[in-house]
Amino acid sequence: MAIICRDYKLLFIQVPGTGCSSVSKVLKEQLGGEKLPQQDLMLAGKYKLVGEKHNSLEQLVRYNLISSSELKSYLTFATVRNPFDRFATAYQRYVSSWWETMIESDIPDCPANRSGTAYRERYVKNFQKQIELARGEGFENWLQRKIVLPQRFDRRVKVGCKRLLKKQSPLFAKEAVRMNLAYPLIAGVDEVIRFEHLESDFNKILNKAGVDKYIAIPHTNKTPGKKSYREQYSPEARAIVERELTKELARFGYSFASDLSSNKETSKAVIY
Repeated sequence: MAIICRDYKLLFIQVPGTGCSSVSKVLKEQLGGEKLPQQDLMLAGKYKLVGEKHNSLEQLVRYNLISSSELKSYLTFATVRNPFDRFATAYQRYVSSWWETMIESDIPDCPANRSGTAYRERYVKNFQKQIELARGEGFENWLQRKIVLPQRFDRRVKVGCKRLLKKQSPLFAKEAVRMNLAYPLIAGVDEVIRFEHLESDFNKILNKAGVDKYIAIPHTNKTPGKKSYREQYSPEARAIVERELTKELARFGYSFASDLSSNKETSKAVIY
């Protein structure tokens, strides 16, 4: 879901693995935030069109959840995180108990339970497969599959599309693919705030929206067994991210050795 705060004209796009659950909790509990959409939008009860949690501005407009004209009156923002750290966290969620807990839970708000029986069966089957793959292949091979293979697929699709469309489709432009790998769902937002200093950046956004109090952000949705991301990378695994996402890392000043403690400003988002 996105979180919309109508009184303060704020719209928050939730990016996986970047502290979005913590920010959303504060927006809903303290600033009157509402989920947008209220539940997953499904096609034929099996295929998700727009997720209740993770979606983009483009999806919200396309499916008439907010109009383009209304959107212009909102301050839109999302979270980013050092891709080295975000990939390490995502992998740890597969090899720890995090995803197993999610797919086995009977809590109605858990992702597997939000969209009905037919979708749940597909969802659980998919993530059971992803868990098995991640545990069997190891972190380095997992990175190859998550970063390198999507871009190879992108190149093949563009070759086919050029014959049909006589031009490269922007949907499959390499720049878009890479940005989605490094910083998913942020396209079109006005501001991005950094996971590395989430609370201070978040309160700068609130100040722009006219909120006259400082709000602390709790740590929710913790990843079991998560260590410093630097401990998880072999030289080969580090090289995959640096080689494939060089420009994207530079876009927000991230690196393997990033220490952003001295840079606590929110960033203007890059529209792609």
